[in-house]
Amino acid sequence: MIRCLALYVTLSFSCVIGQAYADELRFGFTGPLTGQNAFLGNEAVRGIRLGFERINNRGELNYRVSFFPLDDQYEPSKTVPQVEKLIENVGVKALIGSIGTPTNLATLDTLAKHDIPLITPLSGAKSLRAERAAPFIFNVRASYTDEVYFLINTLTKIYNIRPDEIAIFAQKDSYGDAGLSSAMQALSQAGLKDPTSVLQIRHTRNNTEVDHVVADILGVFPIPKAIIMVSTYETTSNIIERLAQFGIHPLYATLSLSGLEAISLRTKNTSSNIIISKTVPPLTQSDSPLVKQFLEDMAKSGDTLPPTTIQFESYINALVVGQALLTLKDIPTSQAIQTSLKQLAEDNKYNQSDPVLQFLNQNKQRIWIQLIGQNFDQYNGATKTITPSQSNRALTD
Repeated sequence: MIRCLALYVTLSFSCVIGQAYADELRFGFTGPLTGQNAFLGNEAVRGIRLGFERINNRGELNYRVSFFPLDDQYEPSKTVPQVEKLIENVGVKALIGSIGTPTNLATLDTLAKHDIPLITPLSGAKSLRAERAAPFIFNVRASYTDEVYFLINTLTKIYNIRPDEIAIFAQKDSYGDAGLSSAMQALSQAGLKDPTSVLQIRHTRNNTEVDHVVADILGVFPIPKAIIMVSTYETTSNIIERLAQFGIHPLYATLSLSGLEAISLRTKNTSSNIIISKTVPPLTQSDSPLVKQFLEDMAKSGDTLPPTTIQFESYINALVVGQALLTLKDIPTSQAIQTSLKQLAEDNKYNQSDPVLQFLNQNKQRIWIQLIGQNFDQYNGATKTITPSQSNRALTD
């Protein structure tokens, strides 16, 4: 039965991608839609679809935007053939919101070959902002460097944790490399004297076995007071749960891509405290016009699942694309999309008022902090609120 169902889905998808519509502009996506990181991929898809639904319903374009997500299970070896399928078989003009640093890096040659833009990838790595990637990758979100600097600033200045009392756990790939490098730079700027005093633990991507990580942490004295986590929600949650079994509860600090809601759900019974950086406003910020619009669009679309931060960020990314398309009356080429996005970014690089376009203001990118846990009062200056920040790097000065 499962085999027959898989065949039916494949045939159905083949039929869909074989149809051509004169009034349709196609966008593709790759990310983990199955496997241990499926939460990230599926929430991104929810957000982009909701954003595209809004764009189509407004009727401001002479064509409709359509969306074709494919599963890569967060493995670079699977990402490249999926991107090739989207370009060569589906006929997408651009990719949007694809997830991951190692996965997106693997596609650079394919994107360059076909001159296809990758718009708003869900990654904050410098390598996806470097010269090689710059011609065809359009970034909106804050970088991992900005996130890590703000997290370490929060740990050292608000919770009074010394730099040498902070450990770093990172995936053994380009995502982990980006986070680890940024963390060591930020710790040095925060006053770290001896880099060798920082416990650094690496871990294979998509591996849920965390015994060696727990052993490494338990094997040092004193136990780190805080741990920077550069990984996804499944591995991060496993580590938090396992250490809690030993009565170990350091303050955890994770990046935005870790999956706030998934970690919160998995660790709710551990008595652990977690700080998560975010690149979009909190969904509880009722005075935010963008949050209000997002939740209203969810209701109109019949989406009754709880909203998530990854979904919200992806929704915003879709709306940014919609703004760029407003000047393109006919179905644009890939190059025209790239040009319009760059012009939109240039025109709004100082925007501080428009709910969507202010995300293009690279000089005033904001990072929020979400606190998860019940025992934050044990830390000096702790509060169960969300703290926005502007000019994040300056906070460490």
